[in-house]
Amino acid sequence: MTLNLYLAFVAATLLVCIVPGPVVTYLVTTGIRQGPRDALIGLAGSTSALCIHMMLVTAGLASLLAALGTWAEVLKLVGAAYLVWLGFSAWRAPVETDDGIGVSSPRLRPSVLYRRGLLISLTNPKTLAFYAAFFPQFISPERPAMPQLILLAVSFILLSALSDGTYAVAAGRLAPYLKSPRAQKIRNRTTGAVLAAAGLSLALARR
Repeated sequence: MTLNLYLAFVAATLLVCIVPGPVVTYLVTTGIRQGPRDALIGLAGSTSALCIHMMLVTAGLASLLAALGTWAEVLKLVGAAYLVWLGFSAWRAPVETDDGIGVSSPRLRPSVLYRRGLLISLTNPKTLAFYAAFFPQFISPERPAMPQLILLAVSFILLSALSDGTYAVAAGRLAPYLKSPRAQKIRNRTTGAVLAAAGLSLALARR
């Protein structure tokens, strides 16, 4: 792989990563509700799922997923339903008040944050089809494919983590400005609606 080809891959990957999707929506929601540290725990979960996707792609199993047909659609619907459920939960989340009156929304445990990030990313099989179509464009045919695929996969994971992590930390930094009861209610309604909309969009998307 030439340097120019690799730099083209980096540029294309950054453009792909900065477009918000279900994972970014979840990380931003977590960052606002619980701060940047917890959002980064969710990022660890989504990045773990991305590592699994990369291993499947480099092992040549993307074609196997395509052969699953209806079962791939079922997996997509599971992920979509999970996002809608998260949106419903965020919409109904209680509001905390400065004087201690009212019900305080419990903080999610790190294991829950990690698991949610993992499931949201892992249950979207369309990403495998995208990677299988995206990576070959940057492979030099005159050189062995596997080392190039490994380089592209590792680079994609790092760039994706950097992009998603920026969203997570930025949202966490804004959290102190969104603590008033009114701001919390607007936040809950907005994040709930966005998560549910992301889930519905995923469910209705054509393969």
